Amino acid sequence: MNTELYIAKQILPHKDTANISKPIVNIAIIAIALGLAVMMIAISVIVGFKSTISEQIFGFSSHIEIVNFDTNNSFESLPITTDQAIIENIKKEDAVVHIQTYATKPALVKVNGTARGIVVKGIDSTYNWDFIEKHLVEGKRIEFPTDTTTDNVVISKTLANLLQLSIGDKFITSFVPNDSHKKVRKRSFFVTGIYETHLNEIDDRFILIDMRHIQNLNNWESNQCTGYEVFLKNYKNLDFHKETIQGIIGFDITPDAQKLRVQTLKETTPQIFDWLSLLDMNAWLIIALMILVAGMNMITGLLVIILEKTTMIGVLKALGTADFSIRKIFIFVGSLLITKGLFWGNIIGLGLCLIQYYFHIFTLDPTIYFMSFVPIKFKFLYIILLNVGTFVLTSAMLILPSILVTKISPAEAIRFD
Repeated sequence: MNTELYIAKQILPHKDTANISKPIVNIAIIAIALGLAVMMIAISVIVGFKSTISEQIFGFSSHIEIVNFDTNNSFESLPITTDQAIIENIKKEDAVVHIQTYATKPALVKVNGTARGIVVKGIDSTYNWDFIEKHLVEGKRIEFPTDTTTDNVVISKTLANLLQLSIGDKFITSFVPNDSHKKVRKRSFFVTGIYETHLNEIDDRFILIDMRHIQNLNNWESNQCTGYEVFLKNYKNLDFHKETIQGIIGFDITPDAQKLRVQTLKETTPQIFDWLSLLDMNAWLIIALMILVAGMNMITGLLVIILEKTTMIGVLKALGTADFSIRKIFIFVGSLLITKGLFWGNIIGLGLCLIQYYFHIFTLDPTIYFMSFVPIKFKFLYIILLNVGTFVLTSAMLILPSILVTKISPAEAIRFD
């Protein structure tokens, strides 16, 4: 039997005892419970927020792009020639989920007296519709007949509302030719689907069309496109996967005198990732503050218990008990109280997270936060680490108040009684 642990259990404040320390200890337990609940909710919300934003960004734009080396940041791109060997070699990588070709071109839409600059993204039968279909609010996706170019397009809800378009409506799009001496070329399209991602960078300007329209407008061959979009299992280690893919396509000029450039979304839109990294710093700040508050409350509670048990400490010392053993008793007392606080903290934190996860009680303005409700994503490894970290750090703080035990004189403690 662990004698120190046994004594610790006996001197814990109980419901039916009128201890001076009981209300203070209860406050300490509540502080630990609420602190853990806040940390758990904060981590679940931040992970959910980052996951949702990343899913939307990468779902539309892919993790890695392969484009013409001379292409700049504009949407008027230089073509590359599709190489099936490169595509098959990239597909063999374990981290790669999907690869598809695409083309982009800026354009102007004018409907019902409203003009809007847009970016037309051309896609073909290799396009992965999982993301767009998940965010379709009306209509259906584009079908690609093999014998002709389809005029059906998918637009965002933002553009549909601005231009007063609905499913089946026809609109004219004007394209500025690459050659300044040529006239503006126009194409008629029909709305077949409307999507909404809540990301302004996407919803404010992108429409999806048959890539053969862009190939025709740019006088490209049928095997030419802006580039490849490569989707990975996750966005971690982007730089490593970029180097791997760069090694596959080679660093030299291809037989058709083109040099390809591999770029990650992190490089083309660094501001989004800088913003997401700030969320990690906020999470660490919340965790540090909550553990500090919980630890200080626990220190206060343990000090009161030690002062309340001064006579017992004097008796134990008079019987020859070492200071180290007595300190262990009170550290065990604090650890048991911390465990109780963690138990209730898990119930409160997980309970609130589950309620939000299933019922979406707390809503958001999608025009500001890019989503309509507070997202929750459970990472049970993080929850376990939060519990273990809180217990270890808070218990370690108890070493300081336990030093008070060594300052108590047996003769004075017993006389004090």
